[in-house]
Amino acid sequence: MSFKIRVFARVLLIASVATAGCGGDEDEFGTGFGLGKGTEGSADEGKSAKDDEEAAAAELDSGPIVYTDDDFAERDIENRDPFRSYARAFQAQSAAPAQRRVLLPSTSLDEMNLIAIVTGIATPRAMLTDTAKVGHVIRRGDYIGRPEVVQTGGSEGMPVTLNWRVDRIRPGSVVLTREDPTAPDKPPLTRVMPLHEGGEAPQFTTP
Repeated sequence: MSFKIRVFARVLLIASVATAGCGGDEDEFGTGFGLGKGTEGSADEGKSAKDDEEAAAAELDSGPIVYTDDDFAERDIENRDPFRSYARAFQAQSAAPAQRRVLLPSTSLDEMNLIAIVTGIATPRAMLTDTAKVGHVIRRGDYIGRPEVVQTGGSEGMPVTLNWRVDRIRPGSVVLTREDPTAPDKPPLTRVMPLHEGGEAPQFTTP
């Protein structure tokens, strides 16, 4: 009887050992899964870091950065110069002085009188009087009269001084022209100054 009990006890011991061994395998198997997942996550992080390094290297190998003039252009919103003064933008701009010789510069055309015309010669001439009744001889190509100021280019444009120019001297009148800078495609303005009543218009003929 005691022999059977011992045999049965050994069988139980062996069974318990076998069961413990199987449980260890399951734990080891489960641990293996854990290690496997951890290894896979580390591999993904290493791949991401490698991609970042390759992207940085590609950016360095792309060459020097090239800037254009537009990158340095001042814009009121994006890159306005904080040290720039805008006081000059609100100052009234004076017209530039005329760079040409002008006859009767202080007399308007309406105040002049055409009193004499000489034609039939190589260079026709005419005589104008100012407000003081002083005579002035003019020729073709001369600029005469008080300048007129014209604003060009809108509100931000520079004022320009304009003078009438002697275009032709005819037996009974003088033809004046003036370029219009606000309309360069249009023909110049024309004004005819007739001979004053009582004036002389002699004609000379070459022999």
